[in-house]
Amino acid sequence: MMKKTLAQTIIYDDKEAVLAYLAEQPSLLNDYDEYGYTPLIESAIANKMEIALALLEVGADVTGTDLTGRTALHWAVDNNNIPFARALLEHGADPNAYATGGLSILVMPTLRQQQPIKELLFQYGASLSFAQDFIYAKLLGHRFELQGSIDIYSPSDRFVEMEYEGFFLEFTMGLIRDSMERFIYNFGAKQYRQQFEFLKHYSLALRTGSQLARYQHYLFDTNTVRHTLSQLLQFKPLLLPVGYEGHAISFIYFGEYWLKCDRGEARKRHGSIVLYEIAHPERVNEEFLKHILYTPLNRHFIEEELELYLGLTPIAQLPIQGQVIGNCSWANIEASLPAYLWLLAYLQEHTDLDTAGRGSLALFEFWREWDQDRALEECIARFEHANAPRRLFIVTLLADILFQTCLKSEKLDIARAEKILPVLLHPDYQSVLISYIEVYVDGVGDERGKAFYHLLDVCGVDIKRLREKR
Repeated sequence: MMKKTLAQTIIYDDKEAVLAYLAEQPSLLNDYDEYGYTPLIESAIANKMEIALALLEVGADVTGTDLTGRTALHWAVDNNNIPFARALLEHGADPNAYATGGLSILVMPTLRQQQPIKELLFQYGASLSFAQDFIYAKLLGHRFELQGSIDIYSPSDRFVEMEYEGFFLEFTMGLIRDSMERFIYNFGAKQYRQQFEFLKHYSLALRTGSQLARYQHYLFDTNTVRHTLSQLLQFKPLLLPVGYEGHAISFIYFGEYWLKCDRGEARKRHGSIVLYEIAHPERVNEEFLKHILYTPLNRHFIEEELELYLGLTPIAQLPIQGQVIGNCSWANIEASLPAYLWLLAYLQEHTDLDTAGRGSLALFEFWREWDQDRALEECIARFEHANAPRRLFIVTLLADILFQTCLKSEKLDIARAEKILPVLLHPDYQSVLISYIEVYVDGVGDERGKAFYHLLDVCGVDIKRLREKR
């Protein structure tokens, strides 16, 4: 029988077994295991507090990180384990530690609204603004499909680079649900009030999907929440968030119908939103649903085997723009909105697929524009109340929105540019706008530069005067 690894000993055995293992191989104390974790981090992931304390006593590095830059405190907080998190903090863990890409420890409990563990972190000096800026930049980045990176200001008086791309399935659904509920009660959405019941049902589907996504972790034993999962999986139509090989998509299941939302590369062959008829609906049972949610899957299974197993026959497609590279979780949960409404209109109102599709896409585009405008206005309002370093972060974010999304100079672009430009023309932050002019108008001089110059001119910006300030 093959000897257990140290990671397996931590996961399945006790403190004595772990210490005995390290007595034989002490060099492993702060080394990475086969999963890319240190022993202390592995104990935090597995919720083995007694083992963690023993590791700290023999010299484990409480500030050590895994291959993504997360510390043991990141994982203890992610598990909402307050005693474990407190023990790590008492041993010197940094409450403002951040992973590769700027993910600070407060991000997860802030998104999950876990007040007790947030209060614990505050007691040890955790910065809420650092976490909020990370979340805010991600959300603006996804809403406006921004590419590249931005610097967020950390409590250690330094700027930390954060990629716009990438987010969490669990929270994507919660945040889109929050937007949807605001939309329903907004006066501007009154023209779609006949579809509000469908939107409310979709909101409940997002809440169910978010709860299902919380258990998507390789060490979590779903048997411990069997009853809860059984209840969640009864929801119809059921929205299923699925991740595989670094990609995230969504399925919608209802009776004899299966919908797939994938705006990535697969759309070129299969379509972004495809409605299928299921030849073997009896195979879509609880065990099957848990399998696609919680078992590591590969691309071949998703794109080939699943279709054969369920006997899926495509009957219609809903045309929607493909995703920007890297924003798959947001793009494919966002796409579930028109898909969900399309299915409900077709099945419950007996509307033909083409008519149902046009109606759902019209609402989707209206909501998306409304959601972007609301987020933009909130961002500008934040500028007024921010300190100097955070103002610079917001100015940079607004400049990225302006340059990456408004260059067509259409009516909507100009309206947004006219909201953004007063902030960029603030005397303390004009240098950001000037740098864009220097690089893209005076320097590169390509089509983007010409479009940027035209947009500024249309919005009445005195470009000559700005040039003179260089």
